[in-house]
Formats: sequence, C-alpha cells, structure tokens
Amino acid sequence: MTDVLVLQHQEDAGPGNLGTWLNDHGVGWELVDVSAGLLPTPRRRRALVVLGSREAAYDETIGWLAGEREFVRASMALGTPVFGICFGAQLLAQVLGGEVRRAAAIERGWTAVGSPEADLDGTWFEWHGDEITAPPTATVLAAGSCVQAFRSGPHLGVQFHPEVTQEQLERWMDSDRRLKLLAEAGGERATLLADTAKHLPDATEAAGRLYARFFRV
Repeated sequence: MTDVLVLQHQEDAGPGNLGTWLNDHGVGWELVDVSAGLLPTPRRRRALVVLGSREAAYDETIGWLAGEREFVRASMALGTPVFGICFGAQLLAQVLGGEVRRAAAIERGWTAVGSPEADLDGTWFEWHGDEITAPPTATVLAAGSCVQAFRSGPHLGVQFHPEVTQEQLERWMDSDRRLKLLAEAGGERATLLADTAKHLPDATEAAGRLYARFFRV
C-alpha cells in the first residue's frame, strides 16, 4: 500500500505541484489517462487521486464516466482513501450518495475560501461550472457559494485546485477555449495572471500542508 494512483482526464489538467510533492517526499505514484480507457484492476492502495475534467460528473453520455465511477467505488470498498479535486470531488460526492448539478455561480479564478481548518482556509484557484450537494456521510469543511471541501472518513474532496502551477495557468491563458470560459465568468487574462502572481506562492505552500495531512507524511 505504498503507491498512489492519479487519474487524469485531459492533457492540460495534470497533477501539477502534487506530482512534485509526491516525488519530493518519496511517495511512489502512477498516472493513468482515464479518457484513454486505461483503468487498471481495482486494488487497495495508499491513495487514489482523481483530478479535474472539462466534463460534467452527471453527463452519462461520456463514454468513460460510468467505468471510472465504478472504479472509484471499488477502490474505496477495498480500503483506498480517495482525494478528489474539482471534478474528482464531484465524482467522490456521487459515489458517497451526494449530488452534482449546474452551479448557481460559476467560479473561475482566485477565490477566498473560508474554513476552520488551517489547511483549507485561504485563497485558492477555482475553475468549475458545477457544484456539489454534500453526501449524507460527509462533513463540510469549507463552503461559500457552494461546497468547497468535504471529508467522509479517510476521503477528501476539494472543489478548488490546489495542484495548479504557474506553467499550467499560463498555458490555460494561451488557450482560446479557456479564455472564452473565463470571459463568460466575467474574468480576463491579465487580471487572472496578476492574481496568480499574488496568490500562488501562499496557495502552493498551503497545498503542501494539505497533501501532508491527507497522505500522512
């Protein structure tokens, strides 16, 4: 149970600083592209991390979605803790009996998240148009316009993106698709990059503390 499996759904939404943190702390990990249909046989692991996706967790027309949901459920049944990020948190919520729906307020950019837990309280990067109804077994750890973080036993879901890096966000801001989505939420490239320079150092440090707590390092 020394290894971590990371599930990725699209090429521009990788593990970011999480991969760096795992390497720096000697934690073995493997990256799997779910959209390519490459899920391994479920088994007990140190942890399963489910990253973000442009897809909606409730869109059953997505060919790989049902299989991933069952993989997460089977992994949890075998005793694997799950760390869900954005889409991953939404999928985790579904497996635990919660719901995911279109958000009343789309969040794209740096957002203040209030929480009584120091690892979660701060300004985090958000990029989502859906929101979670917390599972009945979960404790909500942070909430604003929507549920921002929840825990159920060893499982943790966060709606924000602790894993983002400067390189990732600069790449996103060079994407016409991402810029269009940002504009639809009332944002603009220059402001997002300026906010990144301001908030990313503290967010990266907080992400490290969050990882240390989840992975018990």
